[in-house]
Amino acid sequence: MKIKKHFFQKQGMNLINMESGIWLSAATCFMLFLYAPLELLFTNQDEFWFDAYILTPVMFVVFVIVLAVSIVFFVLLDRWGERPYRVGLAVYFTAFICTYVQGNFLAGGLPALDGTAIDWSLYTAERIKSIVLWVGVAALVVIAFRKMHDGLFEKMVQVVSICMMLMLLITLGTLAVSNHGFEKKPSMSVTRKDIFEMSQTNNFVILLLDAVDAETLENMMSERTEYRDIFEDFTFYDNVVAAYPYTKHSIPYILSGEWFENETEFRDYEVQAYATSPLFERLESAGYKMAVYDAELLLDDGGMGRFENILPNDRGVADKWAFARWQILMTGFKYAPYDLKRICVVNPEAFNDLKITPEGETLFTASNTAFYDEVRYNEVTYTDENWFKFIHIDGGHLPFRYDENVNVIDEEKGSYEGNLQACLTITRDYLSKLKESGVYNNSVIIVMADHGYNGFNNPYGRQNPIFFVKGIGEQHELYESDAPISFVDLQDAYQRLLDGQDGDRIFDWQSGDYRERRFLFYEYLKEDYMVEYIQPGYAHDTDMMYQTGNIYAQ
Repeated sequence: MKIKKHFFQKQGMNLINMESGIWLSAATCFMLFLYAPLELLFTNQDEFWFDAYILTPVMFVVFVIVLAVSIVFFVLLDRWGERPYRVGLAVYFTAFICTYVQGNFLAGGLPALDGTAIDWSLYTAERIKSIVLWVGVAALVVIAFRKMHDGLFEKMVQVVSICMMLMLLITLGTLAVSNHGFEKKPSMSVTRKDIFEMSQTNNFVILLLDAVDAETLENMMSERTEYRDIFEDFTFYDNVVAAYPYTKHSIPYILSGEWFENETEFRDYEVQAYATSPLFERLESAGYKMAVYDAELLLDDGGMGRFENILPNDRGVADKWAFARWQILMTGFKYAPYDLKRICVVNPEAFNDLKITPEGETLFTASNTAFYDEVRYNEVTYTDENWFKFIHIDGGHLPFRYDENVNVIDEEKGSYEGNLQACLTITRDYLSKLKESGVYNNSVIIVMADHGYNGFNNPYGRQNPIFFVKGIGEQHELYESDAPISFVDLQDAYQRLLDGQDGDRIFDWQSGDYRERRFLFYEYLKEDYMVEYIQPGYAHDTDMMYQTGNIYAQ
């Protein structure tokens, strides 16, 4: 075999021959370890606390390490011989093309990474697509490998690799510009600070249990009377229509009363909603200290300083290698062949544990177990200043991993009702703690949900959340009301509670009133397309709801 001479040729290694392997390695490593993590960040800015300036240095180190290993792999193949090198190049090129197609065109049908156990049998079609892709591309590469001679195959691999890397680079730049990718996120954290400091004067507490459906809980309460005893002194409004079917939009609406209709970027809306909230303005004017315990809260330098538990922290991650490992797993879940995706499952919320904690504090987590441990083992402390607390925990939300005693159990043994039983235990013991500490009677307390629930993978029927409320000094058996209430009424209700009204007198609507209530529906991860519904009947009756024809899309 005659090898063409080149001044870079050393000890049998032909760098002209190696160029194709180097470029292919660079393109593949760039796609998997820089482009994929940054693309995920840019298109989901509100889901992650870190920014590109934190992500890029960590993943660049991974990129360099894997690139070096990949180049060494081709060097060894080249020294072995021309044919092993060409075979290795063909296999690597096949994997590169397939992972690109897999991650950019076949990722839409995959399950969401939301912490729930995945039933892979539901995604057989995705498995077939993946197999067809890999077999088809492999066949095309084999044909090209056999038909192209005299370095033409290597040249083709080199040109394709360079072009695809440039295309990915341009795409990444476009995504960065259109999604504020070059902005630094503020270094702030939602901590547990003061979570059990209560006022001896006035308290206003909202305990939000995620995804607790009113009809389901009401049925459970009718079967077990001890559940009703938990809410002595409260009024239960079971005919409440929420604003949105998912948490992301529900929380800022609950706290501000401002609708989001895709007329602007959500992050701009959220900042504005919190900055102009009538509830917060009234609380501040009345001298309340405020704390919002919500692990998913959008943090910004402007308005979050008003909350006592949101504190500045150092930039960066606490464990860089864990951070890199989870980034690689998330990339693998999107880009890997179907049968390898199941080993790449990671809960994106795990990244919250890697945030550097403000000195002397611990981060707040929405875990039911974590909050229940707080309730059981922490003591209430006292201040003369008024306190507002908003506490958002997992509640009935997926995954179904809690039993009635708030123990974490195998998801296969869990159920939605089991999560609700855990919610009731948490609520019972939390209220008991406030009673024992002597701050229950001087507290407005709302126990509510952000939306309802109607079965796994069913976006419909989530419009009827629980809403229990107790005003200051209320003492009576549980009242129940089927008045047609909407989240639209919440801001006025808060004001009346602050004025001293009892929980059964905070709404203008009465039992038997006819009312049409608005609900903006969208499917999970498709919030850029909202459909307006009207509920003219009982809140949980999905069949009664009708579309108005109004669509709010970006």
